[in-house]
Amino acid sequence: MFSPLTPAQLQRMKEHKYCSQGTSLSEPVMQVYWRWLVTKVPLWMAPNLITFVGLIVNILTTAPIVLVDYNVDGVAPRWLYFLCALGFFIYQSLDAIDGKQARRTGTNSPLGELFDHGCDSISTYLVVVSGISAIGVSASEHPYMILYFMELLMLTNLCYHWQTYVCGVLHFKLIDVTEAQLAHILLLMLTVIFGVEMWDRDSPMIGVANNLIIALIFTVFMVINLIQAFYIILTGGVGKGGTTVAGTDVLSPIFAPLVLILLAGLAAYFSPSHSLENNAMLFTAAFSLPLAKPIITMVLVSVTKSPYPPLDSIMLGPLVAFLNLYFGPFVPETTMLVAVTVYNILNITMWCALLCLQISQYLNTPIFIITQPPREPQTQQSH
Repeated sequence: MFSPLTPAQLQRMKEHKYCSQGTSLSEPVMQVYWRWLVTKVPLWMAPNLITFVGLIVNILTTAPIVLVDYNVDGVAPRWLYFLCALGFFIYQSLDAIDGKQARRTGTNSPLGELFDHGCDSISTYLVVVSGISAIGVSASEHPYMILYFMELLMLTNLCYHWQTYVCGVLHFKLIDVTEAQLAHILLLMLTVIFGVEMWDRDSPMIGVANNLIIALIFTVFMVINLIQAFYIILTGGVGKGGTTVAGTDVLSPIFAPLVLILLAGLAAYFSPSHSLENNAMLFTAAFSLPLAKPIITMVLVSVTKSPYPPLDSIMLGPLVAFLNLYFGPFVPETTMLVAVTVYNILNITMWCALLCLQISQYLNTPIFIITQPPREPQTQQSH
């Protein structure tokens, strides 16, 4: 069976210790809710199972929007946005307590950290999909804005873990993931109450469409986070000579994500049938979803203190799709996009499954069950 990690990487993972610093603005308030919620979870329930249930709920409540509003025109009924908001709130709640459950039951491990952030990378894609639909960023009118939202948020998530790879510490800022998640839920609920059409109206104060104002706020927030992340990336290396935790150059992970982002932009530009404008959801699944794997890989090389691989098999699908568009198309665009989407899902799923199984066997830690008698410590950490 294919083994994603070497024995040396597994040993370094076993020695890895999670380290974080900082508190976001809403965390003190949310901690009250999270600490209460985790006490309602049975002690026999494994932390990874909590994480996985949250991801499945998020997928199931976002999928109907993808199917109904495939061209991001905001045509999904309001109750679907409510369902999505509810599903995302459940996901956010479960994502916040999986670490607490691990410490509560004495089952925290590097596998849990990797599993948690891996599910987060998939959910990042789902957030953009539901968000751009909720504010009615029509693909026929603003196709590149959709791609912009998608690529920028995925890149920001990547940099979030990239800085950890460089300095060995996960940094929580004053305005961070929790605030972004709460803002996303609020955005969905505003659409439920006032309808998608509210985002097309001009603001009475500045005379600009509300969805463009959201785009501006999103851009400012993302750019600030990227500047902060790259400052740490460029100056915070803890390895010899300011290198990463693996002793590699701090910019070494840039190639694979950059290639995927460029392929998405070039494919949108050269598409003969304007696939991004006519089938935005399918296009992003083919060209933007693959960025989830570099994000997971960034977490993996952080916990194993390994060099970031310059090439990844996930790059193959988007590359083939782009070459088909540029030199052909030899295969109909929609058919190719469907095929690449299936390839992306299978590639990420199979790789993650093999990775988790290998780590689980090495650490003798079951993925979804607790085998030892659970214990509940007297104190719990914040994160």
